[in-house]
Amino acid sequence: MSQPEPSLKSERRKCYEARDKYVDCIDKFLAQGKNEQEAEKACRAERKGFNGNCPTSWVNHFIRKYQFERYKKTLAEQGVNIADKNALSE
Repeated sequence: MSQPEPSLKSERRKCYEARDKYVDCIDKFLAQGKNEQEAEKACRAERKGFNGNCPTSWVNHFIRKYQFERYKKTLAEQGVNIADKNALSE
């Protein structure tokens, strides 16, 4: 008898956990003053887990969203006045 297929909810949870580990790793190295390439190199294992637990389209979406959130944070820290705040809200 074969094992039952895992539920979609548990698959999503694995994906989100892998995403969070990867993002936390990147943030940790960026906070240490590393550049983006160095951080990605140091977080290869987490990225592999992220890629292995999430559909490719989700990985691409989460990476773009993460980069955009970092960009918005950088703008806010620089005091850039964004004309339409609603355009950049979550």
